[in-house]
Amino acid sequence: MIASFTNRAMQRWNSLLLVALVVLTSAVVRPQLLGDDTRPTGPATPAGLAEKSGNDVEAGRDFWAFQPLKATRHGRDKNARLVEKAGLRTSESWSDSVIDRFVLDKLQENSLQPNSLADKYTLLRRVYLDLVGLPPEPEEIVALVNDDSPDAYEKVVDRLLASPHFGERWGRHWLDLAQYADSVGLERIFPNRGAWRYRDYVIRAFNDDKPLDRFVTEQIAGDLLPYKSDAQRAEQIVATQFLTQGPISAVNQFKEQLRMDIVDNQVDKVGRVFLGLTLGCARCHDHKFDPIAQTDYYALAGILHNVQVLNGFRGKSGVFSDWLQRPIPETAEQRVEREQRVVIHQQRVSELEAKIDAKKDERTRLEAEKKASADAKDNQAKTSEELQQDIDELNEEVSKLEKDLTSLIKANAPQPPTVLAASEPTRPTNARINIRGIATQLGEEVPRGLPSGLAFGPVPEIPRTASGRLQLARWLVHDDNPIVPRVFVNRLWHHLFGTGIVRTVDNFGQQGEPPSHPELLDYLAFRLVDGGWRVKPLIREIVLSRTYRLSSEYNPGCWTVDPENRLLWRHRPRRLDGIAIRDSVLKISGELSTVIGGPTLPPVDWRDAAVEEFEQIDGTDVVREDVVRRRSVYLPVPRTSRKFKELEPLLPFDFPSPNEITGARQTSTVPTQSLFLMNSPFFQEQATRFAERLLAWEAEAEGDRVNRIYLAAFGRPAGPEEIQHGLDFVRTFAAESRDDDEGDSPRFAFVQLCHAILISTEFLMHD
Repeated sequence: MIASFTNRAMQRWNSLLLVALVVLTSAVVRPQLLGDDTRPTGPATPAGLAEKSGNDVEAGRDFWAFQPLKATRHGRDKNARLVEKAGLRTSESWSDSVIDRFVLDKLQENSLQPNSLADKYTLLRRVYLDLVGLPPEPEEIVALVNDDSPDAYEKVVDRLLASPHFGERWGRHWLDLAQYADSVGLERIFPNRGAWRYRDYVIRAFNDDKPLDRFVTEQIAGDLLPYKSDAQRAEQIVATQFLTQGPISAVNQFKEQLRMDIVDNQVDKVGRVFLGLTLGCARCHDHKFDPIAQTDYYALAGILHNVQVLNGFRGKSGVFSDWLQRPIPETAEQRVEREQRVVIHQQRVSELEAKIDAKKDERTRLEAEKKASADAKDNQAKTSEELQQDIDELNEEVSKLEKDLTSLIKANAPQPPTVLAASEPTRPTNARINIRGIATQLGEEVPRGLPSGLAFGPVPEIPRTASGRLQLARWLVHDDNPIVPRVFVNRLWHHLFGTGIVRTVDNFGQQGEPPSHPELLDYLAFRLVDGGWRVKPLIREIVLSRTYRLSSEYNPGCWTVDPENRLLWRHRPRRLDGIAIRDSVLKISGELSTVIGGPTLPPVDWRDAAVEEFEQIDGTDVVREDVVRRRSVYLPVPRTSRKFKELEPLLPFDFPSPNEITGARQTSTVPTQSLFLMNSPFFQEQATRFAERLLAWEAEAEGDRVNRIYLAAFGRPAGPEEIQHGLDFVRTFAAESRDDDEGDSPRFAFVQLCHAILISTEFLMHD
């Protein structure tokens, strides 16, 4: 009876599920999916192919993010008129900065008082970590504190902006958006040989303060721009790797679907990175909230559909997709350098071949000795079994050396430079609507074009013989486009303050958050455009503002009114990101290599199997020795779940996936991070180097070393009690470990003190 009742209940439940499924399906399934093909043949998108959202595109254009910059209405004297419009009657006594006046106006509206300025120690560490991602040296700290000139802080800011480390820090922010990785494919580590050129291009662009409008144009259509030299031509082609960087599943057997998935990633990237809009939501239907129709999506997809990424197959299986490697011009100097590397490479090949021949000769000798020993009546040499063991070992060595030789010749021979970059087809084509986003279920063809719902000024026409990438790039940075400069300056603000004026940095649409200071956002956007789209002057203005220099002290009254600090009554304390943690530890220990740029991928293996006739990286602990102590931006990043060992210090601290577009990194605080810091071989090793560096330093008193630990790690001197606690710890630990196997117990005690400092909350925090 129980079984019968259970069966009846299950049947009733299944019936209810079936009815619900039919009801839901009838509401969303398009007639075409049921076999009723009633599509008209006109040029417009047929009713029923695109799921309509009821979103009024015309009304959507009235949203704040799509409005012209308000600051542009004030003629030449824009700054003064902005201040006058804000009605800042009492702000002059607080700061002369326009940024500060906007901030103070909001604070006064809410009856809040801003914090006082941060002390010099805090401010110096803050601006160093923000601008170059490294802490100041103790000598630099002392020099600034003792400099009483009124422009002392300005000189520090200017020096940091001119530092080559500036581009390494801010270039890494951009690589988070560009989905940068050193490999292709989600299944295995297939090396992307030219990816490092894009990384170096980004770092160099920030160091050279390349105008952002030019920076954007080169990444969308650099290969279509005029050039004056081969070097410029190569750089512009390299820049278009922005469009080809992204998750590509190399073994997807549905190639047309894979191709459209790549296009979808490109559309989504252009939308979120430059426009702060989720254009990808319109792949299957009109955007539910923003003025983006499905036809707008496929008009833009038609442009990017012509960016060829895949190129046939790799290997003999017919499953693995190959990708397009585009040659770039090689300067005379680069050609000479490559020819020199070819000579060295050939020498290595000759040495390896000689080593293989020597091993084979040794094997032949042992085989002959084995045969002779078997025939001898009185064997005084090795036994036959021992000789066979030696022969087997030689066979393994020869096999490994021959594999190394194959990899050296095929996979690691110096070649003319190529990159996975964009190229313009001779006959561009349009995209067709993919019903429900499925590439095999096609609707009408949509002419290539720009989003009609975002008609900022005149929409450029796309010639029939062009893909439209150049028109897209110029439209993005056109003077009439207000959203792109807003998105850019909001990203700058986010990296300097820990949160943006618009907190949803990748979403300026209806589902994003409104700006906390809209007038300030427009002022900064106008300053960017009016200043020639240059980043460094704008960052300089921000970090010199009083708002940036506020302390992070807790104020209970302000906290009650504004606990999230949206009105900027204090500087927001936050945890260092994983890259800044690793780089800072290497800097403090004295182990940091300051070599800039160049390829950093480890050697690859060449696979001769029928299915795997291509190069790949097998091990994750093979990062080259000349790379492991460089800044984290130069560590090779694979797209797969397998990570190189040298990335381990970054992973527990929310290191972004290269397969995601990351405008704002997550900041988690979990117990496993502390456990990692205590047990990580990397942190233990760097603590040892830090202690050795301290002990080698000529200190007048033992307490001076404890004080220097605090200066190096925390950016401030130690207090008397902290010095005493440090000395007590060293003496006590040395006494207790005297009988251990450590040998030098005072040195070991200093290592433990340094380790404790490097994993402390104060070191990990950035205020």
